[in-house]
Amino acid sequence: MYNSIYPVQIKPYVPPQTSKGAVKNSEEEQESQKSANDPHRERSNRTEANSSTDPNGRRNAYSHNQFPNGQKTTIDYSKSKVNIAQILTDFKNTALAIGSPPNIIQEVDQYLALAETQSLKNEPNKKIIQSNLKNASTVLDDFISKTLNKKSKVVENWIDALFLQQVDYKSDPETINPDFLVKLPDKETGDMKPISQNLSQKIQPQETQSPDQSQPLQNENQEETSAENKHSVYIPQNEQVRKAFIQGKKYAAINDTEKAKKAFMSALENAHLVGDNKAEGMASYELGRIFDSEDNLEEALKYYHQAHKSTDDNNLKAKAYYSMAQIYNDVVYFEPAMNHYFAAISFAGEAENLNAQTKALADIGDMFAERYDVSKTHEFYDIAKNIALETQNNKTMGAIWSRCGDSMAVINENVNALQDYKASAQFYEEAQSPLKMARNYEKASDVMLNLGNKQKAINLLDKAQKLALKANDSEYADRISYQLKLL
Repeated sequence: MYNSIYPVQIKPYVPPQTSKGAVKNSEEEQESQKSANDPHRERSNRTEANSSTDPNGRRNAYSHNQFPNGQKTTIDYSKSKVNIAQILTDFKNTALAIGSPPNIIQEVDQYLALAETQSLKNEPNKKIIQSNLKNASTVLDDFISKTLNKKSKVVENWIDALFLQQVDYKSDPETINPDFLVKLPDKETGDMKPISQNLSQKIQPQETQSPDQSQPLQNENQEETSAENKHSVYIPQNEQVRKAFIQGKKYAAINDTEKAKKAFMSALENAHLVGDNKAEGMASYELGRIFDSEDNLEEALKYYHQAHKSTDDNNLKAKAYYSMAQIYNDVVYFEPAMNHYFAAISFAGEAENLNAQTKALADIGDMFAERYDVSKTHEFYDIAKNIALETQNNKTMGAIWSRCGDSMAVINENVNALQDYKASAQFYEEAQSPLKMARNYEKASDVMLNLGNKQKAINLLDKAQKLALKANDSEYADRISYQLKLL
């Protein structure tokens, strides 16, 4: 139940629990600090798992012989190879075995779904799978820590140990290694039985599919098309639909919203009649945007949701979920916003749309920065940066590093903010975007003033002004000149 101070007419559309989507993030960097001169070197802010090390500093492999709830198992992860499908099932059952509440199960399942989708690809990305397993382990450890009122990293340690073993990251649910079946003692007999056998009744409500999910998941994988096809612009084939849609776009461009709504509604109705689901989704999305611009949030949510339901275009689904997430974010509905951002990331991952993923992850990072949650701010911006690097697009990387600098400034991590602004300026220099460079120098100047270094702040503003003049933006250069006079 949401706080009554928020608009009561806003009703959340909860994203479906599917296994679609894979965040294309990279494994955490191992450096303790990011180089200020090289924006490609990331500082990792996550705490490394506590584990034993050998004399050379490497973590020792160890046997996972105990669940987080203290019950013993007979599993030894150091003996032979295990398939990722078995590990994912093991993880899900572990979450149930320790009595996790529904909201924790849901959050864990979101990360596991991302790992699972990646594991079904022809060439799974090991780093993406490992990263999502690490995130899921953090969720469970946080729950255990709060329950026991004592810091726990037992699940994270278990995952770290798994990473040291021989893991087949290409999913094959039919491959079961008996040595890796997690076992718990039967409550009545005391005999050790596979956990799936003990929890069969508890798992059933959570799983809508049969235990062997290989067939439907393989079908999803087979439906994937090339990135080029997924990002191509769709043109409705029906003449009435196409004409109405084009009219709607023209009216929307000149802010004649009433005529735009009528045109898009006509496109929506005709698309439904001819069975063009993609056009139906597009028209619904455009209607959502118009109502959103008018602050008619209930209608906006209705049409965004309809856009997601109507289409099989993962890019459009991602856009619809992202737009809903922004509405919930704006009215400070934290959990619905998070759920919709995660759904947007998931569908963008299916569409191999890295730019959309970085944008949603940055928004999540900003949400945590506003709440002064330092670790979560770093966590989501670390992922966003790693994905941005995969795009190899200097503008995308420049935008993410600049936004991260803004969030670092919010949480008073001024040194990190300066490093991010500097890295962003370097990316924009490569992209030949002098005004973007100038903006980063201007923001870095504000941080320098907060640190009490007036001269460096002036130097940064000088650089920004020169770049503005170079770009022939005299208005921006004049604004910077005014700031210089005030210093």
